[in-house]
Parts: sequence; structure tokens; C-alpha cells
Amino acid sequence: MRISVSNEARRPQAVRPVSLTIAALVLLVCLALFGIPGSVYAGEQPDWLKKDTIDRLFPEAAYTRPLSGKPPAVPVYAAGGRPIGFLFSTAELTDVVGFSGAPFNFVVGLDMHGKIVGVVVVKHAEPIIMEYSAIAARFTRFIAQYAGLDPGGSISLSGRGTPGGIDGISSATVSARAFNNAIVQSARLVARSRGLTAGGASTAMVDIANFQPLTWSELIAAGAVERMQIHDGGKAGTDGQDVALELYAAAVNPASIGRNLLGTMRYGEQVTPYSPQDLTVLLMGKGPYSFVGTKVFETGTFDRIRIEQGARTFVLQREPKQYLYLPFVSGAGAPKFDEIGLFRIPAQSGIDVLAPWQLVIVVGDGSGSGAQKREFKLSYKLPSRFVLPPAEPSAQESLEAPWRESWRAQAHNIVVLGFGLLVLTVLLIALDRLTRHARLYQALRIGFLLFTLVWIGWIAGAQLSIINVFAWLGGLIHGNGVALLLADPLLCVLLAFVVVSFFVWGRGVFCGWLCPFGALQELLAKLGRVVKFPQWSPSYRAHRILWRLKYVSLAVLALAALHGLQTMAVAAEIEPFKTVISMRMDRTWPFVAFALVVLAAGLFVERAFCRFLCPLGAVMAIGGRLRLRRFTTLKRRPECGSPCQLCAKRCPIQAIEPSGAINMDECFYCLDCQVIHNDATVCPPLVNEARRKRAVAAPTLTPAAE
Repeated sequence: MRISVSNEARRPQAVRPVSLTIAALVLLVCLALFGIPGSVYAGEQPDWLKKDTIDRLFPEAAYTRPLSGKPPAVPVYAAGGRPIGFLFSTAELTDVVGFSGAPFNFVVGLDMHGKIVGVVVVKHAEPIIMEYSAIAARFTRFIAQYAGLDPGGSISLSGRGTPGGIDGISSATVSARAFNNAIVQSARLVARSRGLTAGGASTAMVDIANFQPLTWSELIAAGAVERMQIHDGGKAGTDGQDVALELYAAAVNPASIGRNLLGTMRYGEQVTPYSPQDLTVLLMGKGPYSFVGTKVFETGTFDRIRIEQGARTFVLQREPKQYLYLPFVSGAGAPKFDEIGLFRIPAQSGIDVLAPWQLVIVVGDGSGSGAQKREFKLSYKLPSRFVLPPAEPSAQESLEAPWRESWRAQAHNIVVLGFGLLVLTVLLIALDRLTRHARLYQALRIGFLLFTLVWIGWIAGAQLSIINVFAWLGGLIHGNGVALLLADPLLCVLLAFVVVSFFVWGRGVFCGWLCPFGALQELLAKLGRVVKFPQWSPSYRAHRILWRLKYVSLAVLALAALHGLQTMAVAAEIEPFKTVISMRMDRTWPFVAFALVVLAAGLFVERAFCRFLCPLGAVMAIGGRLRLRRFTTLKRRPECGSPCQLCAKRCPIQAIEPSGAINMDECFYCLDCQVIHNDATVCPPLVNEARRKRAVAAPTLTPAAE
């Protein structure tokens, strides 16, 4: 007996309530226009650190840990828990002020090689930069120059044509020097404390961070300034008459020595831009004998002074970056001097700024004129109070496993996600009862899709990606897979739930309910039907060919992963997840254009990307093969497929075969077929059964007797 499908057996409007769909899309538009509160990064962060700042300096960042360590910095991690750098504030690490006298603040990014990845301006109050657009443009170019620089070396405003040189800001030179001072000084402190410098954190370092105002007499008492006298008779001493030369020497690398003797501005110009491993010495002399001499103007080399350290001798040169004549000393209570010179010996020459050294003063030329050539030595060692000791591990970061702090920082989000997964579990267990009430079920489904998109995706940042899968697999191969997985608590919880769901429900739970990008595609498809966009569904044969493309994209990514992680990261841009969900379209135009094309396609072909191109969907389909049939099977009837094809035609992703069987490798578990299955006014077998019962129950009319 053939069962005809009644014209009344059409899908009821209750399955896709227009009012709920429009309300959901209005919410999405508001979120897109006004932004979404919260951060995708772990823990409470300082107010100077914004999500946009993290994305600009570390585009590959997956999450961060709270501000910690000494000096304080924010650790940044990529997907899988790989540390990629640190973020820190110049205002928190330095006390430098600008030309206006007001403080400023930059956020600096430092990678794991100790190099600056970039600088983001938080605030400044330099009027000349704020008031003139041309200077503001130079300021923008100035800040961009720091990307890729090594703060352990020389970074000075000597022009890009010189080693370690960058261009300053013309018409705002003082401001540029202050900015450079703060950026370089803070970067050196963080690099050293985290072991990112050449010597790591295990070596001592000149204290360029801590400043204490000290008078001249206090510097003398602290051993920061050493003194000697040479008398007319050619004898060395400390006191007496007929002094030919009274000489003072000080290593001005430490902030508490250099800033007190040179002044803040000159210290920032002549000391901070250069490597802290360079030895910068201030020599101050009184008396008739000149330690500079006159031959230096002919030869360029100081013949009356030199520095010795161990068996090595360092000749002082009269070069722009190695010598500067000074008119006075800024130290409070400092005497007046006849000669003042600032000398710098580059670290590349082999000098050790922390080791003892001797200043050799040559008196007499030994030319036979009666003046005997003699050498006198002034010994100097940088006092320990001006040296940062080797950093203790506890002063940097906690020695406990990094994932523990991530779980504590994400405790609130873990609870919210856990509650959401509990709600989803109840919905799936009660699916038979829920799908008997089409309006209620559809309202619950739209509500959960919004939760997935807005909270899981945009707020919590728990968008699972194919990159995560490859990172975890690589971690398992290299023996650190568990640590990589635990490093991101939300993805860890999500993955655990998805793996369990493979055995019970198959692949559809993640793709149909827990993927933020998939949720956005389905909501857009509902919009497309509400505004009556033409919908295209390929033939069953074409569909079988198209859905295999996602396995091709997965294979291409696997080959790219073999070539290297960087290659795979580029190939993984086939997923628009990062652009749409993680960065909310805040990317360059090629990525945004590709994402918009994918989303636009979903208006006409429901979940086009999910069905045909998604490599993560291919992984989920493979995982879905673990489904144990004895647990849960979507209900079917003998009439499904022959002769009834209603569910097959109504399935939004064409996961029902002409035979009536559901292809669980492609099913997204939307449960639309179960709504039809339980609706006696729509399902053709139920409609026909109801008609048959009404026909049997109808009274038989007997013809009247004549």
C-alpha cells in the first residue's frame, strides 16, 4: 500500500520561529556594533593591558597569565601552552617623564629571544606631538622602529644608518629621548629577570632600574666615586700641598650613580641608549695637570690615561660615542672641576663592567727634558649596592606547573562552561521529550547557539581550532601533550566533553552545539531564510563529492605540519575562526574578506564551510566513528526513505540518505528530523495512521429500507 504525503504535511512555522530568529540576530548586530565585554585572556589583568594590545603585539596569542614576577610582566602563551613572550608597562618599571613633565606609559612586548616585538602607546601628554599632525605621524613611525630590536645591545637616537641606531622625532627630540629611555630600560629589566639576555637571569647586572637620590658626599662614602691625588713631586697621595692633579672616577652605569652625577636628561642621552654591559666612566680632575693632554687632538687617542682590567688594556678614544666633554657635574654638593670627561668602553672590547678595573694616569712624557715618565693607578670596583644580584627563580615566576595558575585564573569561566555543558547534556538526554514540543525546543536551541557564539566564542575565547589538534598531537609525540592540553583550561574541558560525546552521540555534538563559528553559520542561515534568500541544496550525488573536500583540506594541513609549524599556521588560515571569533574581524583586509565570503555563502547554503571545507570537521567526523550504537540512536520508522523522503528533504545539511538512514558522520545533531518524527501533524506515517484510525472509527451508514 502506497502512503501519500498530504499537502498539510509541511514543516510547521513553530520549528523556526521568526520572532526568536529576529531577536537573536538583533542581539548579534548589537554585539558586533558595540563590542563584547570581557577578555579572552586568563586572570585579572592591569587596566593598561587590553585585548587589542595583546593581539597587536602577539597575534598568535591564545591566552595570558596574570601580571607577576619582579619586575612585573604579563606572560603570553600560544595555543597549546607554548610561551611566546611578555608584556609590561614602562610606567610601572621606570620613573621617566616626558618633555611636558608629565608621566607617560607604553606597553612593550618582548619575545622569548629577548627582542622587542613592538610598542603600543597607552598615554602621553607631550603637547607638541598631540597638537601637530605632522609630528604625530613622525611619532607613530618612531614607535614602529622598536619592533625586532634587541634591548641588550645599543639602541640610540643616532639614525637608522648606524649600528643600533633609530631615527628620533624631529621637533620633539627631548620627548623622543625620554621615550627611548623608558622603553629600553624597562625591556632590559624584564629580559634580564626572565633569563632572556645573553647571560640569562643567573648573572648579576648593573642596577639601571632603582634610583636613589644621593649627594656628592654620600656617593664618596658609598664607594661610587673614587679619588686620588698626584703631587708636584710626582708622588701619589690623598691629601697635602702642591697637588698637581686631584682625580675622581665613577662608573655611571647604575641609575643611582649616573643620574645623580650627570642629571636625568644627560643620563638618558649618554648612558641608557647603550648596552648596560658597556663601561661608562666619568673622570673629574682639578689641578694644573691635565689628564686629557694635548696629543689627543692630533692622534684621537688619550695618551695620559687608560684603563686596565686583569691582563687587558683598554685605550680610550676621542670618538663621538666614546668621549664627551662636560662643563659641570650635577651632583648635589659636588665641587667645581677643571676637566670633566665621560668615557665609554664598548662591551665588545672585552670589558667587564662588574669586575674591578684600574685607571692608569701617566705623568711626564719621558722625552729627556727632565720630566720622568711615571704611572699612577686608581683602583675601582662597582659597589655591590649598585648591582642587581643573580635573579632567583622565585623572583620571576612560580616554579609550579604553569597550567595550575591558568586553571585558578580561569576558575570562574570553567564553572560557567561546566554549567553550559551540563545544560547541553540534559537537553540531549531529554531530546525525545523536548522534540515533541517544537516551539520550546527551537527556543532552547537558538538560546544555546547564542551562548556558544557569544560566551564560548567571543567572551571566553574557547574556539577549538585545527591548530589545537595538531599542537596536542605534536605534544603527545614529544612527550608534553598533557601539559600542552592542560595549559588552556577551557579548551581542555571542552575537549574532554567532546571526546566523551563521540562514544554517546557521535561528532554532531561539537559541530552542532559547541563550535562558535558553526553557531554563527547556523544563525546566519536562519536569517537567510527569514529574509527569503534563495537557498541552494546540491544533489545527493554532488553532496557526497563536496563533503569529501574537508578531508582533502585536512590532508593538506597534515602535510604542511610536516614541513613546519609556521607553514601549518599559514595553511590553517583556511579556518576563518581566528578572524571571526578570536579577533572579531580586527585583522588585515585579506583575512576579513575571506571570512566575509565564507559567512555570505552560509546565507544561501546552510553551513557551507562546515559541511564542505572545515578540516576540524573532518577530525570530528573521524572521531565520531567511536560512537557506540547501544547508547543513543536517532529514531527512524520503517517508512523513512521508502516511500517517505520528508526528513531527507528537510535536513538542512543533507545528512539523511535516500534510503532514510542518517549518515552520522555528517549529522550535526540539530534534531530537526526528530521534531518531524514526533509531530503527528507533519510526519507522513503518523498523518496517514491518524487518517486510518479516523476512517475506522467513522460510523457505517446503512441504506434505508424501501
